[in-house]
Amino acid sequence: MAYEKILEALIISLNVSIFSTLISLLVSLPLGAIIAIKIFYGRSILIACIHALTSIPPVCAGLIVYLIISRSGPLGWTGLLYTPTAMIIAQSLIIIPIMSSLILKNIEQDFKNYKEELITYGASFYVITKLLLLNRYGLYKTIALIGFGRAISEYGAAAIVGGSIDHVTRNITSSIALETSKGNLDVAIGLGGMLILISFTLSFIVNRKESLK
Repeated sequence: MAYEKILEALIISLNVSIFSTLISLLVSLPLGAIIAIKIFYGRSILIACIHALTSIPPVCAGLIVYLIISRSGPLGWTGLLYTPTAMIIAQSLIIIPIMSSLILKNIEQDFKNYKEELITYGASFYVITKLLLLNRYGLYKTIALIGFGRAISEYGAAAIVGGSIDHVTRNITSSIALETSKGNLDVAIGLGGMLILISFTLSFIVNRKESLK
């Protein structure tokens, strides 16, 4: 039974975290690239907001999503509350600013290095953006790992909008809290060990890549 609970929580966490990471990467790549290259009014304010949102408390992100998709909220009719989809939305809200900030910073630096050369050859905005995105493919994989690590270890937002429903939204972090409160320390320790192993592995891969640069 303990192994079944650990496996089920792991599968739910992986599914939610993988989808939220992919969605966040798809949003962050064009967003970060456009802001890094384009000059427009309010750009500095927008960049400052993105950087500030990297430290948004997870419970606040969860509360925002809850207010939007709860029955009394504007999207209450969708019935998304207490579903894995709600957890994906909440986690995406947390990691999109983190990914966007990292992508923006790196593409902005690349653009400064190659700007004159690209403009000299008559490259359009579309071509410049595409070249800079393709040029840092390895970096984006690292950023995706960072986002995934942040998502899979998150508790507050997922608990608020997911509700920790057994067999549906009870992921690793909510299971650890629940099993600990019930005194099932063997299950809690197994789940904790699994989460530490995943976090350590991701951190090792990211730092290994950074040290090889």
